[in-house]
Amino acid sequence: MPQPGVSVIVPTYREAENLPRLIPQAAAALSDRGWNWELIVIDDNSPDGTRDLLAQLSHQWPQVRYRIRDTDRGLSSAVLAGLAMAEYDYLLVMDADLSHPPDSIPALIEPLLQGQADFTIGSRYVAGGKTEDWGRFRWINSAVATLLSRPFTKSVRDPMAGFFALPRRLYLAADKLNPIGYKIGLELIVKCHVKKVVEVPIVFRNRLHGESKLTLKEQFRYLEHLSRLYDYRFPKASPRIKFILAATCGATACLGIYYAISAAGAGFLLALALGLLAMIAVTLLFFMRYVRTQKSECTMRHPYLEFAFISTVELVAGLLCGQFALAHTARFTAVLCALTALLITRYLMRKVLRHDLRGLRHQQS
Repeated sequence: MPQPGVSVIVPTYREAENLPRLIPQAAAALSDRGWNWELIVIDDNSPDGTRDLLAQLSHQWPQVRYRIRDTDRGLSSAVLAGLAMAEYDYLLVMDADLSHPPDSIPALIEPLLQGQADFTIGSRYVAGGKTEDWGRFRWINSAVATLLSRPFTKSVRDPMAGFFALPRRLYLAADKLNPIGYKIGLELIVKCHVKKVVEVPIVFRNRLHGESKLTLKEQFRYLEHLSRLYDYRFPKASPRIKFILAATCGATACLGIYYAISAAGAGFLLALALGLLAMIAVTLLFFMRYVRTQKSECTMRHPYLEFAFISTVELVAGLLCGQFALAHTARFTAVLCALTALLITRYLMRKVLRHDLRGLRHQQS
């Protein structure tokens, strides 16, 4: 019976100090089982001599393959590039900083070989797993990120892990992968329609050399990634919830501006107009971010012209309704009527133009 083959994918940036320790340990763990293996390093053109180092390491271990990328950088795209290069039937992804113990590689592959799982995770949060010297902020950050991913992962304790494995056949059958940020494992669980996840306990160690890539920018990118996954998994509910979220933020801004302008002595119509404009400005912030971060999904030729057109119509509708209501009711009620008219107009106009709050047209099958 032929031995199984394992492709290990390692995305890197400024990891030249860690690779000479990682590769021998991974090679030992894989070779001890007698498995066929390859280790694929995808490096984003690190300025620390990684290119020359990989040339030396691949000469010492012919199973080591690598690619240096000058464009399209980023952790998730690096992992996808490595998965696309993989030649063996089992795929494993891990970091280069030795936070993921190489000697745990066989423990992640075995459940796949035995048919006990179709996705395995090196988990910090199951019995036997732990982390080294995490501060309170990092624990809270991890807990919140895990909670936000719960609709996709159900009982999985550590869906944020970057140390995971899956059969190549499952990866090849995945729906279109479009991750941003650093949580590529979560993307694969969702888009590969994973049914059974096995979590293998590991000790998550602090990196030996270099600096963490987990910046505030990456955390915002994770939120954008979650937004995409919510749209994918809940195509009807997700846009509606985001509509309500943006409307709530906008209405809060509207009421705040209205009362501030009114307190300064302005007339009702002027205060209402500036309040409604504040609401539209808040919506514009949501709109701009999504159009910028999800260009591949935005098929409008002139998204901002459409936004301006819708905003003009809803502003006029709100002002007319507010002015009419003022003749029959109190000022506060008139403002609420104006807000309601604006939102109804917004919803109907977006239905007519067939795009949701983010300016992304619904994809036609």
